[in-house]
Amino acid sequence: MKYIISFLVIILLSVINSYAVYSPLKTENPRITSSFGEFRSDHFHNGIDIGGNLLEIYPIDSGELIYYFDEVDDPTRRVYGVGNVAVIEHTNQTRSYYYHTEKNSLNKKVKSVTTNDIIALTGNSGRSGGAHLHLTVEDMSQNKVINPLYTVPAFKDDRPPMIWGIYLRTEPALIHIREGMSIRYSGEIKIFVKANDFTGNIPLGLKNVKIYMNDKLMREYDFEELIIKDNVYYVKPEYTFEEVYGVDSHFYRGGVFSPSRGQQYKFTAEITDFGGHTVTLTRRVNFS
Repeated sequence: MKYIISFLVIILLSVINSYAVYSPLKTENPRITSSFGEFRSDHFHNGIDIGGNLLEIYPIDSGELIYYFDEVDDPTRRVYGVGNVAVIEHTNQTRSYYYHTEKNSLNKKVKSVTTNDIIALTGNSGRSGGAHLHLTVEDMSQNKVINPLYTVPAFKDDRPPMIWGIYLRTEPALIHIREGMSIRYSGEIKIFVKANDFTGNIPLGLKNVKIYMNDKLMREYDFEELIIKDNVYYVKPEYTFEEVYGVDSHFYRGGVFSPSRGQQYKFTAEITDFGGHTVTLTRRVNFS
């Protein structure tokens, strides 16, 4: 991301027009602390996190409050990872989920809500490393979760995305490849790319990742949405969490190959952030 991230109206107008574009926090500079589709220990992050303590939360669109949980109502009940939560169903067959809200801040007296109604305050309930709102937006008609980044105002980020390196995983080692280096290995090799976006100094996920070998596209991941099939999330075109990430967070899998001796291989990573800025990195390796 670089400079100002927009609503992506030009880039994704047909997608965004299908959903609400109201901010859940009426603040000029929302502090995005986690983005959509990011690595979690065993799953995709299915929303965005907006940092802040005791900030007023508004619905992203008018709708019906169909579910809530507030630990103050039943202190004996276990508070799960999402913490105190509100779920709103909208007329366009979408639902919005608001997690980690402050205890005893949920507005339980209203059933119908508008974008001017305060539904809760941001908090630190559940499995949370600091006060924030986790926002998830689900399109029930198409069985997918869309990126809520499209619902928040533009926010400043003066750092472009970064590719930290292209890596090859052989049986004994993970090799951070340098341009023109030589490797003596003839078995199966897995390709990885380490890359991320930034907001300030906070690493974030990416909108699109492409990984090439010898100019052939090996993998492409598009994080505009997560497709839901049999309660499993898939990144477009159709990759599970285990098929996308490996080694650690921000490591993207690039497929598998077996090199031919005496040949040079070219590896290219191309990443794009949600502001539409693209960065590429190419490395050549000689196999002997």
